[in-house]
Order: sequence, then structure tokens, then C-alpha cells
Amino acid sequence: MSDRLNRVVLGLLGLLLLAGGGLSVCLGAGVFGSNRSHRDVFDPTVVHWWNEGGWMSFAVVVAIGLGFLVLGLWLTASQLRRNDGRHRTPTVTFAPVDGARGETTLRAPALSHSLEGDLVRIPDVHDAMVGLFGQYPNVELRAVLDVADDVDLEALPGNVEEVLGRMEATTGIRPDTIRITVRFKSAARERQLT
Repeated sequence: MSDRLNRVVLGLLGLLLLAGGGLSVCLGAGVFGSNRSHRDVFDPTVVHWWNEGGWMSFAVVVAIGLGFLVLGLWLTASQLRRNDGRHRTPTVTFAPVDGARGETTLRAPALSHSLEGDLVRIPDVHDAMVGLFGQYPNVELRAVLDVADDVDLEALPGNVEEVLGRMEATTGIRPDTIRITVRFKSAARERQLT
């Protein structure tokens, strides 16, 4: 599930719960009349319907409960796989080169953390978050760079290209797809926090 859809679904669910809770508090406080605040939650009509319905009443309640269960499981699963259905790059093991002994193992989290550290060294880049997706050698790179307002946007792509060149020279990996999001961070807000 995309982050935008995730925010919309959780926002609507939050508004629904907020409205239900607010209306319940108002009902209990007597906003809709003191007579209603002392009545049972299920009036005699609902109790009569339940008693007359027999197994069908139970089936309706179970179906509603299962619907909420499926919604909850769907939301939980979407939170556990937050990368638009893409799988993170697994650990890569390089076979020994001619005449060499042993093998080299490259862990994807180590590579993304080193990329983050290298990207932060670019002038006016305050923070970087990198995700690597797909199987080696077809790796997709996604990064978010937090930059200052006065960053040199013409020099930034060249600086990022240098970082990717160093990664390629070191690991032999050149991402097929590169998606970089630039977020501007106000210097004035930063001064207020310190």
C-alpha cells in the first residue's frame, strides 16, 4: 500500500472512530436529551429482532465481525510490507575470483547505510534515507534527501552521481532504477530548535 493510500485509510478510520466516540459521549452526557442518556444501548426493537432472528441474527453479527477482522488484518499486512510490494535487496554473496580463496558477502543494509553516510557528506544535505530493492544485479535505489533551502540544485545531481560512481566502483552494483526525493529543510526552523 502506498504511503498516501495508507494515510487516507487510517485517516478515514480515525475520523470514523472519533465521530462514533464523540457521539457516544454526547449521548451519555445528555446532549440529545436526558431521556436518551438513560435508555439502554439496544432498545426493545433491536432485542426483539435479535430474538426473532435466531441463527440469522448470529450470522449477521459474525459477518460484521469477520468484515472488521479482515479489515484489521489487511491494514496490519499493509503496514508490514510498506515498500509498494517491492522486496528489499537480500544479502549478496560474490563467488571467489580466479585463484582467490573464500567468498565475499555484502549485506544490503550495510550498503544502504554506507550510501546514506556518503550522501550526507554532500554539501547542504542534512539527512539521507536509502532503500535498495530487487535482486542483485537488478537493484532499484530509492532515496530521500533532506536538504537546506539554499542547496545548489544544479550541482546536486552531479554530487549524487559521484556517490553512485563510488558505490559502483566498490561493489560493482549500478542501480537500474534510481528514484530520489528531495525534501527542503528550512534553516530558520533549525535555528529555533537548537
